[in-house]
Amino acid sequence: MIDGIELNRLKIIENKNGNILHFLKCNEKSYKGFGEVYISTIKTNSIKAWKKHIKMTCNFIVPIGKIKIVVFDDRKESPTKSEIQEFILSPKNYFRLTIPPNIWFGFSSLSVKDSFLINFADIVHDPDEKIDKEQNFIDFKNWFKND
Repeated sequence: MIDGIELNRLKIIENKNGNILHFLKCNEKSYKGFGEVYISTIKTNSIKAWKKHIKMTCNFIVPIGKIKIVVFDDRKESPTKSEIQEFILSPKNYFRLTIPPNIWFGFSSLSVKDSFLINFADIVHDPDEKIDKEQNFIDFKNWFKND
């Protein structure tokens, strides 16, 4: 596991009228405070990459669809420098992925319909604290390989 990344299995409470999908509790290690929550949609076979936050900790879940999230560690002092790791999140593979600051990430939809990624961030979005790069910035060829 890339240093600082957390993957936590989440609870789904089944109900005949609709399920309850847990996300994050204030007493969990992944909780760093509240900044904002937003939903990012991604179309089938689309890729959103690459982004790195300088200050923000991201907590991702995928309640609708299926998304491959790829993370890359280029931190100079990290024990996992230069490592790439993949995660596939969906309601059937229901986890919260916590990405600390200074880790590159990108994601792609593996669903036949739009997928939804929810981010519970510890700070309010600030366009000056993130870096965006083009998709070819990191050579990752397995975006649509469905593991």
